[in-house]
Amino acid sequence: MDTLHFDLVDIVRAIQKKFRFVLIITIVAAILGGIFYAVKHKKYKADTRFLVTNPLYGDHNYIFRTHETRFVDYNGGDDDLDKVTAFANSDTVRDKIIRKCQFQQIYKDDINSPQGHAHLMEVFNKNFNIKRTEYKDMEISYIAYDSVTAANVANTSVEVLEEMYRSYYAGIRQGIYNSIKHKLADVDSQVNAYTDTLARLRDQYKIYSIISPARETMTTGEVKGAGGSGYGKAMEQVQNIEATKDQLVTDRAKYVSILNEFSASFNDDMRFLKVTTRAIPPSGPNGPGLMLTLIVAALLGLFFSVMYTLLMAYYKMINSIKR
Repeated sequence: MDTLHFDLVDIVRAIQKKFRFVLIITIVAAILGGIFYAVKHKKYKADTRFLVTNPLYGDHNYIFRTHETRFVDYNGGDDDLDKVTAFANSDTVRDKIIRKCQFQQIYKDDINSPQGHAHLMEVFNKNFNIKRTEYKDMEISYIAYDSVTAANVANTSVEVLEEMYRSYYAGIRQGIYNSIKHKLADVDSQVNAYTDTLARLRDQYKIYSIISPARETMTTGEVKGAGGSGYGKAMEQVQNIEATKDQLVTDRAKYVSILNEFSASFNDDMRFLKVTTRAIPPSGPNGPGLMLTLIVAALLGLFFSVMYTLLMAYYKMINSIKR
């Protein structure tokens, strides 16, 4: 029985014998690749990049600081970038984006039905991406069958993200503002009640001197009044009520000052996301171009045709030995 030999020389000879076949398959594969590129739906990818500013830079504690001088970086840190990413991945933000971009018209589906809304959200989640870059900014990209749609969705995503992210901090500050405002109204009510009580006691007992312990310029020896039964008790009451009222008035002044600080520290003029590169409609489709598609298709055709040729030559040699 002959020994089977299938070395490099045999491989080259087998390919040379079927060179025409290999060439035809390679050309056909390249043509099929070109046809596939021509008939497939083109997808376009638009990108926008932005910086995240530090929310603490506009905080009232930093703007109206009265103690130590602290340096607060303009740019947000890792925690701020994580918050923006969390907002971008939330259903609330994504739902607002697809509604603002009119996805029901673009993808021909009913956004108000549960099935249609779920489908539009699935389409958005599949084509939307947000990531951090090595330069500590963020990039949003969207892929669509239309270049204008891709750019519009990417830019709208930043706008909605800015609105939601800013409203998050503004909502917290607004809650504190409302709480202080309610406390201020309560203090005003107490001050008015104490004022009425003081006015009644002073008129009744003719005590018009300032006798609050907090006001050290007046002593009890200078107090003048009508005297009579109950005068001493009335004087003590005036002193106690006036001291409490003075403290409330002082607190009220602080509350008014804090309210002014909070009202200055959040408004629509403040922006937390600064766009550095705005998305524009891409000039070419996303993915491999025509030339790369032709090359890859031709290489695949060449590879499989050569493999087929070598396998046929190998089995042919085995059969000849068996005979």
